[in-house]
Amino acid sequence: MWAEETKDGKTKFREQYKDPLTGKYRKVSVTYDKNTNQTRRKAQIALERKIEYKLQHIQDGIIKQGVTLGQTIEEWEPIYKKQVLSGTFYSWLSYKKQIKSRIGYDTLINKITPKYLINLFENMLYKEDYDKNFVVQLKAKLNHIFKYAYQHDYVTSIPTANLQINWPRRKTTNTIEEKFLEDDELEQVLNYLRNECLSPFRQTYASICEWQSLTGMRFGEASTIQIKNIHKDNGQYLADIHGTLVYHGLTINEQYKSPLTKTESSYRTILLPDRAVEIYNAFSKNKRKNDFLFTVKNHVVSLDALNNQLIICKKKLNLHKILSSHTFRHTHVSKLAEMGVPLYIIQKRLGHSDSEITSRVYLHVTKKAQEKYNSIIKMM
Repeated sequence: MWAEETKDGKTKFREQYKDPLTGKYRKVSVTYDKNTNQTRRKAQIALERKIEYKLQHIQDGIIKQGVTLGQTIEEWEPIYKKQVLSGTFYSWLSYKKQIKSRIGYDTLINKITPKYLINLFENMLYKEDYDKNFVVQLKAKLNHIFKYAYQHDYVTSIPTANLQINWPRRKTTNTIEEKFLEDDELEQVLNYLRNECLSPFRQTYASICEWQSLTGMRFGEASTIQIKNIHKDNGQYLADIHGTLVYHGLTINEQYKSPLTKTESSYRTILLPDRAVEIYNAFSKNKRKNDFLFTVKNHVVSLDALNNQLIICKKKLNLHKILSSHTFRHTHVSKLAEMGVPLYIIQKRLGHSDSEITSRVYLHVTKKAQEKYNSIIKMM
């Protein structure tokens, strides 16, 4: 390492290394304000890291040794942040803490084996009683990281692929029934929100919930649907879904509509039923094309505030169902299944290529309908 004084009086420290691809020597440098023993030690460490990084990324196809999990995350994270919604990235931060505390950033990434991960996940499931969905999401995040590591020759294979994990079985057989509302239950909930709810925004809360049950939109999609997103074509009203609500970690004044949807298949145009058109006509009066259809004090509807009202509603009605804004999306699935709409059409309307919950709701409702007709046929 050697030092050179710059024109502005600072010190530039340089070091050279041999490029294995060309056999030629290349230079790296760092600059500090002063040339002292302390800055020279700092410079030496910084230069060694720069050379190490250069060599790691120059020998593609050869597994690079000494790469840690923390270093991999540091490289992968900025890329992931640009690929997903801010809400998705915000949720990643809780899984990041788990990874740091359970595996450790200084762990060499090529030493992490499938059996190690199986042990980790099963301990969380059975010894620490973590929710299955949380562990599934943690595994998915690690899978993203290991894919990046594989693409950059940090590992020879992806250890999260095809893990033979002993997942816990569902504790009850009727769980799926709790995820959607029957016709009479939906009517009770909407009547409560309109007539008994103590919030001054009761009409908006009731209408956005009914809108979700009629369209299958996610709350983030329904709450940010704009006047300009609804249009008439050949006598039919259609809704263009081209964005969603960004709300994680933000106050109600800071929340906004992102042009990105949850997934690629979430970009879609759907037909509005007549009742949804009535709601649109009622809420679009005196609004401009860029305004949101549903608003509270000129802001988007608060998801937390709505879900709080639904918690109160559930207690008041003594309803033995899961009741949140997402329940109305599942209710839409059940209604379409009752009508005999094919599953692939429902999935397209909801904006996802596949969903375990949607499939389970669909199969449950269609099986129930089949049993009903079997009893009728038997009496012929």
